[in-house]
Amino acid sequence: MPPNAFSTALMLLREGRTLTRRELSKLAEVDHAYELRLESGEKENPSDETIGKLMRGLRLKAGDRDAQILKYTAMYPQTWNDFVAHVLRDPTVTMDEFTMGAGMMNRGERPAPAVILERVRRVLSEDQGE
Repeated sequence: MPPNAFSTALMLLREGRTLTRRELSKLAEVDHAYELRLESGEKENPSDETIGKLMRGLRLKAGDRDAQILKYTAMYPQTWNDFVAHVLRDPTVTMDEFTMGAGMMNRGERPAPAVILERVRRVLSEDQGE
């Protein structure tokens, strides 16, 4: 797994669209070597312009959940990779659930991503009076 949340999200989104790194670089009009360094975690903190280009290359609209996750992980690259991967593979997870779960602090051993989402959903349903 890549070393940070942004590189994990970028890799999974690219693979989910069955694009090679070179294809994404071309579609996004981003230097192939730079895209490789972003995906490997060698480079962090891409500019908003670069994120926008990558989103276009991945055919994501700004309001799409996956686009929002990509932007979030650029801002918070220390987000737990396994959680990011789990959420990107589960389209039922909302952006609110993702951000709440990503921001949770745990004492001791971190629970599995599915357990975190279960807890988040329980809290959100209680907040809605269900």
